[in-house]
Amino acid sequence: MDVVSSVEPRAVQFLRTAKELVLSDDVNKVKSEYSSLVRGLPALLHQSGVFETIAYLESRSRRGRETAHGLVLEHLSRLLAPVTDLNQLTTHELTRMQVNQYLLVSRLALEAASWLKRMVEIQFGDEEEPHA
Repeated sequence: MDVVSSVEPRAVQFLRTAKELVLSDDVNKVKSEYSSLVRGLPALLHQSGVFETIAYLESRSRRGRETAHGLVLEHLSRLLAPVTDLNQLTTHELTRMQVNQYLLVSRLALEAASWLKRMVEIQFGDEEEPHA
């Protein structure tokens, strides 16, 4: 896995993509639960690690992409795709990585989750409800 270099800084890429994702019509359908999940995503990644966080999102999104958990997983994958060679962030992909690749993806996932959280806070304000 190689990190793709770009003329545009990674933070700008994450900001632009996070804004597009958070303002999508799909998010509007599950806005409250999505917002709550994204607000807790950086802490979940930090405490549990990327593998456990992705496993949790996968298990809760079995009903499909239209769930808040499925959207968060998809959005995290879309944020990471331009800076890694991963098209989809899954537990299967994570288990196939070497340690240095796994650590890089972990760090980038935390950074991407922080941008998603910032964008949710900017777009939706302080309205937060607990998630399941």
